[in-house]
Amino acid sequence: MRISPGMRKSALAWIGHPLTVAAVVVLLLNDHLFKGLWPGVVTGKLSDLVGLIAAPALVNLLIRRPWLSVVLTGAVFTLVKTTATGAYLASQAWTLGWGPSVVLADPTDLFALPALYAAWWIWNHPDPGAERLARAVVVIPVAVLAVSATGQSEHSTGQSERYRPYSAYAVEVTGDKIVVAIRGYSSSDAYPKAGYVSGDGGRTWYGQSTPLTLNPQTSACVAERCYRIVPGRLKVEESADGRWVTSWEISPGDQDRLARAYAPGSPEVAESLAIAVQQRANGHVVVVANGADGIALRDVSGAWRRLGWTAHGFDAAAAVAQSAPGKYDDSVSTMALLVALAAGMAALVFGARRLDFGAASSLTWVGIWLLLSARTDPLSHVFPLLLGLGMVPAGIGSMIVTGMQGRIPFRVWAIGAATTAVTYFAAMTPIYLWSTGFFDRHGVAVGWSVVLGCATAAAGLLTVFHFEYGNIHLK
Repeated sequence: MRISPGMRKSALAWIGHPLTVAAVVVLLLNDHLFKGLWPGVVTGKLSDLVGLIAAPALVNLLIRRPWLSVVLTGAVFTLVKTTATGAYLASQAWTLGWGPSVVLADPTDLFALPALYAAWWIWNHPDPGAERLARAVVVIPVAVLAVSATGQSEHSTGQSERYRPYSAYAVEVTGDKIVVAIRGYSSSDAYPKAGYVSGDGGRTWYGQSTPLTLNPQTSACVAERCYRIVPGRLKVEESADGRWVTSWEISPGDQDRLARAYAPGSPEVAESLAIAVQQRANGHVVVVANGADGIALRDVSGAWRRLGWTAHGFDAAAAVAQSAPGKYDDSVSTMALLVALAAGMAALVFGARRLDFGAASSLTWVGIWLLLSARTDPLSHVFPLLLGLGMVPAGIGSMIVTGMQGRIPFRVWAIGAATTAVTYFAAMTPIYLWSTGFFDRHGVAVGWSVVLGCATAAAGLLTVFHFEYGNIHLK
């Protein structure tokens, strides 16, 4: 069959070419089968090679400039693999497409760049049946999912062992020993511990496996001096004359960030829960059980220190720094992702002015929501998972087909994509700034996240209105 100029220019012919389809199939098999069977450099680099063959065809569906699609794919790949900033932006972009992920820079992956020539060769050698294959709405959604999933399967972080964060919840002085009761566990623990014991005033510690039955005490006294904890705070007050003054504390802002510096999946409070005082030959020591933050220790000289968790007890060197980044649960970025997708799709539907396109967008969004809801525990959410796996490809394929039939302008696609990305980054930036210490309180960051997310979503709708419905005249 003679290859017509129109066929050569068809974006569908590129995505439906047998070699592009083969690259997508290899990508799926490699990421979901081969990497599990033979983890290592070969399977890792294979994803880069076939991904660079398939990605330009996907990009070309949006921009309709083959040479620019190839150049843009290569430039983005180089930026991601050679710079920390590029890797961070790619992590956020992958989060937009497939849930929370982490992409790492690796300059050795640049060896795969020649695969872009294969993509260009495929564009210049179209197959007669390629366009019909692509119009079957099979290749496009599968390719989107394959390219998105490769970042998730290769770079996502996870934890397979059973785990509950450790927490110091009670402390008691027994003779010349200080005993701190703890809870928490990890399946990697060879000998689970019920607490830690010190016989030298808190300088060294050793584990105790025998179950402890300590009652948390909120105040303790020695001679003429008393100490008490402040509920809900990392704070201790002392009194020598009936008047209570602060002896040690962590500011509310630092405490808010410290509380989220630990694993958020099964959180334990980081606040003062119990206190004990031990008389020593040359003074006294005070030990405070601070939940997930370990303990606070006042030595005989009156100096306070925070002691963090180690495999053998408590150590000041292991204490989480007060400037440590605050951690936020995956549900935060998941919510931002869903809101950003809704904003971008709303802008697209507003510009498309087609009911069938709106229905396809809704189908896609609901499918993504089901997949994100089921991904943390897929075995317990089999039906939502299967439903989402069916809805997302069908929705994406329908959006592309109805969009082409309705001749939706490229600027509408661009505005929709930009609205999604900008809304996501606008919503997540305050959370990221909070984690670095820019905002003192997590609640303030959440407030800014809501405001900026709503503002950017509205800006996307107004931009579509301006270009598709005429200029806006404000009186």
